[in-house]
Amino acid sequence: MGIVSSLLASRESAVEKPEAIIVGTAFGCLEDTYSFLSKLVQYKEDMLSPTAFIHSTHNTIAAQIALLFQSRGYNSTYVHRALSFESALNDALMLIEEGSVENVLVGGIDEITDTGFNIMNRMGFYKAADAIQENNFYSNSGKGSAAGEGSAFFSLSVNQSSTSYAKIVAVETLSFMSTEDAIARAISMLETNGIQKPDLLITGHNGDHSNDTLNDKFAGMLNCDDRKLKYKQWCGEYATATAFATWMSAEILKGKTIPDCFQGIVNSETPVKNIMIYNQQDALHHSLILLQSC
Repeated sequence: MGIVSSLLASRESAVEKPEAIIVGTAFGCLEDTYSFLSKLVQYKEDMLSPTAFIHSTHNTIAAQIALLFQSRGYNSTYVHRALSFESALNDALMLIEEGSVENVLVGGIDEITDTGFNIMNRMGFYKAADAIQENNFYSNSGKGSAAGEGSAFFSLSVNQSSTSYAKIVAVETLSFMSTEDAIARAISMLETNGIQKPDLLITGHNGDHSNDTLNDKFAGMLNCDDRKLKYKQWCGEYATATAFATWMSAEILKGKTIPDCFQGIVNSETPVKNIMIYNQQDALHHSLILLQSC
């Protein structure tokens, strides 16, 4: 997933070799991790091949992409739970702002495996299959969400070009802070950039009652109840799902209108010049991403 999405991003941006590669992932290559651990038990720690262990490390994705592009520049991986992608994005923006590089390939990726799903399911993170109704992801007000996975990569450049989709205005993360703190920071971010309220607010509603209540509170305080779009209906819940939300926002800003597939959710006739993405985990970790059209 990481290799394919990074190739697509490179092709869209016409950047043949990125100067830096930064990846955010919460769990890394789970399938290889399970393979190594199961063989560790099966062979009683004898006659083990190190290949599965090497492939299981979190920085494998960034390393494989660097080999693909023959890129020997800055290469880093962030493993910060639900803030992994935002941390990678912040690092990429700092590299560009300090003038170290002119373009960066940055992405967020996490996968779901049978073993990982079973463990998380036993811990109550996911809803029962019959509780997730078709085209009605948020109908159940109980606990748990729908499992998801995904990979989204972006080619960030210091200069705008004909291939640019959108501009990243600001990225902020808040840990061990309340929803009220996140709302105050969002208002400050908007005021700093001369925006009264975002044209579109993309929120991390995932079908879990406690999570969605906090997201509703955030949208209400920003007066965005009628401009609210819940992105996890299309990608499911996973730690770096904000990368998917960023891709979705970039696609919307590229066309400057809300696609017809969102008809009935928000007003599709209103021009969209800026989008704010809000996500939170356990009411402790919050992230804000503000994008504008080029």
